[in-house]
Amino acid sequence: MLLLVGLGTLAAAGPPEAGAPSTPASGDGDGPVVYPEPRETLEPVIRRDPLAFLQRARDWARDHIHEYTCQFQRLERVGGKLQKPEKTRLKFRARPFSLYMKWIEEPSKGQEVIYVEGKYGGKIQVHPSGILGIIFRRVPLDPEGKTARKHSRRPITMAGMVNMVSLVARQCEEAHDRGDLTLTYEGVRVEGGRPAFVLKRVLPPDKGYPCETLVIFIDTETLACVRTDAYNWEGELISHYFYTNITFQPDLTDRDFDPDNPDYGYRLF
Repeated sequence: MLLLVGLGTLAAAGPPEAGAPSTPASGDGDGPVVYPEPRETLEPVIRRDPLAFLQRARDWARDHIHEYTCQFQRLERVGGKLQKPEKTRLKFRARPFSLYMKWIEEPSKGQEVIYVEGKYGGKIQVHPSGILGIIFRRVPLDPEGKTARKHSRRPITMAGMVNMVSLVARQCEEAHDRGDLTLTYEGVRVEGGRPAFVLKRVLPPDKGYPCETLVIFIDTETLACVRTDAYNWEGELISHYFYTNITFQPDLTDRDFDPDNPDYGYRLF
């Protein structure tokens, strides 16, 4: 049992089972999520300038992907050791930055995490799994502390699809400005039951970059960054993040990010 399996932002679990069923993206709510330009006209743009397309996906995500529910799969190498794969149900809201996660598979099945920017004293609210979850219903943790970061490459404050594509785009821009970026369009692949544009980034060693190879999956319908796989210079997987079964604009409320929600396990009664 892990008291807190932290959250990352750049990868998935795996690599996971391709072709797993996935709910089609929905565009209900405060605006369209489906990108207005069709795949057929986007592909020539991506081939011609993959960095410009990645920047376009980032800007679209910032403007339109404000809340969603999904299944999130993660696998990371921390301290040189590949952690166990994790699978969670996730609720995300951008304003204020709010996150609820529940682990749905071992080793931490039943664990819950809530983080809301500006609430709960800035602490992550954890309901542990197993015996500890019976004894300790609600454990506050510093999101930047050692316990919260023990099994994670990045803090929970960097979680979510928008943060993921923003981080990737920024790293690509910095490498491009230094003349180090190799970014190619690899075509369309079906991941999680949905087609995705695939980009491959390669960076040189010994220049402070986080990895050598990063494979980026951008959903063809919504331009959401739904998966990234990162590999080090020895060819080892260092991170894999994968978002599936996504529902956009699900009309989340403060109750969805409240430990007193009776649907959650933070309260004994």
